Amino acid sequence: MAKSRTQKLITLWKWSTIALTLLVLGIVFFKPQKPKSQSSKPKPAILQKKKTVPQLVDKKLDPEIAMTPEALVVAGKQIIYLTDTPELNATGRMPVGKGQCAFCHLFVEGQQSTRCPDLRNIELLSHKRIKEKRYTQNIEKYAETPEPQSKLSTKATTGGEYLIESLYCPSCYVAEGFGTASSQGQVSKMPFVAEMPMMLNDYEMVAVAAYLQAMDTPGDYSKVTARADWERYFNKKLTFGEDRRPKLPSHENLAKTALLTDTPEEMIKKMGCFVCHKIPSVSIASTGLIGPELTMKTKAIKRINSEEYLNAVAVNRARAETPKEYILESILDPAAFVVPGYGDGDGMPMDYGTKLTVGALDKLADFLLTIDENSGQDAPVSNPENSSSASKRD
Repeated sequence: MAKSRTQKLITLWKWSTIALTLLVLGIVFFKPQKPKSQSSKPKPAILQKKKTVPQLVDKKLDPEIAMTPEALVVAGKQIIYLTDTPELNATGRMPVGKGQCAFCHLFVEGQQSTRCPDLRNIELLSHKRIKEKRYTQNIEKYAETPEPQSKLSTKATTGGEYLIESLYCPSCYVAEGFGTASSQGQVSKMPFVAEMPMMLNDYEMVAVAAYLQAMDTPGDYSKVTARADWERYFNKKLTFGEDRRPKLPSHENLAKTALLTDTPEEMIKKMGCFVCHKIPSVSIASTGLIGPELTMKTKAIKRINSEEYLNAVAVNRARAETPKEYILESILDPAAFVVPGYGDGDGMPMDYGTKLTVGALDKLADFLLTIDENSGQDAPVSNPENSSSASKRD
C-alpha cells in the first residue's frame, strides 16, 4: 500500500535531521586547521619550550642573564663568527664577525688562516703559557714600566686571566714565530680589538674569552671563568656595556661605512685598513704587518705586469689593466689576486663593496695611487719606469 503524503514528509524530516546532525558533527570534529600566520601572536611564555641558552645577547637582554657563562659563550661566538652555526666555506674560510678574529686565527681543522696563532685547544694552552719562560720574562720586563702600547703589565696568574690579557695587551705574550721581525719577535702583529674598526667593549672582550674557554668542549661551561678572571685582573666589576662603534649621523647610507665626504685617512680608519696594511704618510697606518704595504704609486703597475698576476688573468680570475683598476679590483674582489707571500687571501674582507659608496671608493683609489715608499718624506724624483700607468699586456 502506498505511503500517505504525511508519512513521506515524516520520513524526509527524519533523514534531513540525521544528515544535518552528521554535518554538524563533521564540522566539530573534522574542522580543518588554518595555516598559522606569521603575524599570529606567540604563545604565552609558560607554554613555550624553555631555552637553556640565549640565542642572541644584545642590549635588550637582562644584564644578569647576559653575565651567565652560557650567555657569554653565545655572545663570544657571534662576535667571532657573526652566527651561531659557523661553517667553513669552499675556500676554507670561516664567517667573520665584529671581532674579525677568524681573519687571522685558526679555529677549526681545514681553515685557511695561519697568519696568527692556532687557537684550537687554547683553553688548555692558556694554563701552560703563563708558566713559559717567554711569559715570565715579560713579567719582569714590564714590572716597572708597562708594555708601551697597551699600558698594561704582564701579570696573569690563571689561564683565564691570560686570555683576557692577550685581548687587551697582545704583546704581553707573543707566541713564538708570530712577532714582528723588527722587534725580534717581541711585539705582536695583532691589532688592538678595543680600537677601530672592531671597538669591542669590556663585556665583548670577556665574551670572546668565554667562548675560547668553552670552544673545545661544546655544552660544557664548567671551564668558563672569564668574567671572574676579568674582574680579578682589573679589580672591578664587569658591566654589560653598549656597542662602542660610531653611529652614522642620519638614515642615509646606513649600509655604508665610508662616504665621499670622508677624507682618505678617515676612510682608512673606518674601514680598518690600518689593522693589516702599512700606508706611508697615514699616521694611523704606520705599523700594519699582516697585509702588503699599500704603496700603490709604484707597486700597482708592477703587480699587474707580474707573472703571478698574468697567470690569474689567464684563468679569468683577475682582469685589471691599469693601476687604478688593480686597486679597485683588490678592494672589491680580494680573491682575484693575492700578493705572493701573503697567504691564500684568507685575511682580506670580501664585503668592502657594500661598505664604501661609489664616490668614496674612487676617492680612496686615487689617494692610494699617490702613495709610494717615500710618501711623508722628501721624495726623490720618481722613476718613469715605475710610474707607468698601464699594463704591458696587449
